[in-house]
Amino acid sequence: MPMMICFFWSIFFFIRCYKGGGERRVDVDILLFYTAATVLYFDHWLYFSGVVSLFGEWSYGVVNLCVYPLYYAYLRALTRARRNAELPALLLPALGAVFLFPIGRFGGCMADRTMFLFIRICFAVQVIWVLVRGYRLLLRTVRRMNDTYSDDRGSLLRPTHFWLPLFGVTAVISMLLNVIGRDLFAREIPVAVPAAVMSVLLYGLGFVAAHTDVPAETVIDEQPTTTTHVPDEQANALIRKIDTTVSERTLFTNPALTILDLAGAVNSNRSYVSAAINQTYRINFSTYINRFRVEEAKRILAEDGFSCDKQAIADAIARSGFNSDQTFYRVFKEQTALTPVQYRHKHFPQN
Repeated sequence: MPMMICFFWSIFFFIRCYKGGGERRVDVDILLFYTAATVLYFDHWLYFSGVVSLFGEWSYGVVNLCVYPLYYAYLRALTRARRNAELPALLLPALGAVFLFPIGRFGGCMADRTMFLFIRICFAVQVIWVLVRGYRLLLRTVRRMNDTYSDDRGSLLRPTHFWLPLFGVTAVISMLLNVIGRDLFAREIPVAVPAAVMSVLLYGLGFVAAHTDVPAETVIDEQPTTTTHVPDEQANALIRKIDTTVSERTLFTNPALTILDLAGAVNSNRSYVSAAINQTYRINFSTYINRFRVEEAKRILAEDGFSCDKQAIADAIARSGFNSDQTFYRVFKEQTALTPVQYRHKHFPQN
């Protein structure tokens, strides 16, 4: 079952790469991940079917050390991280396994054990590295997006953020299988449990990858960055100007408003505007603009003259600057602790 799911997503992303339906670098990396996973679970299927071969064991050892680095390559492509030597270093153990496996197999019992110990240690290091670095990469990208855009683009990575720890579950299962021994799962019922868990996780990863599209201009700098600090007096003067400009010119009603647009409107630069908002209100740019949008939505929802709640909410979304119904409902509930319908009924109980 896991093999068929991986094969399905391999075909899906191959077709998307061929047709050019998504970001090519992202699609190629997730395609490589699912292709490697397909080979890995094909080797599993052969083993549990009783077809044990030297080539199958060699393939399993090598591909096992490719899967997590390839998923990390996908995360780096998704967040538009610049290429560096990190990924080749993660794939180096797989290259080593290509040559070490034959030596271990034909070098005697001690060499064989050493080879398998090498694979297990490298696999564990890869998993920890990918989970920690991948989580930090996603977190930094979300922060950058929320400090740049007002349309809640950071939420695009929320599903990937959710599935990454679950992806670690597959690593734990794989390591347990290696430590306990796959022979323990050679019967139908024992092998069905990890197979079912793996299938759900692998399908979920593919589904999220297929529906996640991050703007191409989102680039994360892998080098340490310094945070701009504006003197308090200057920050206070700038934030007053920002508040007045956003409110009086109703800049928040533009769903595509960016911090660069705001910086131009107040004759400042991005770094100073971001620092002023962060220092004064302790929030990011997206949250700052959404506060104005929620206040405008509250004003509209409190208006009379709407025939029903649905019409009032639709008007509030259209006029307050939210780019989607989902974002509106989520942000409104976060900031008011009420749904739009609940808020409206506070002003018009008869509805």
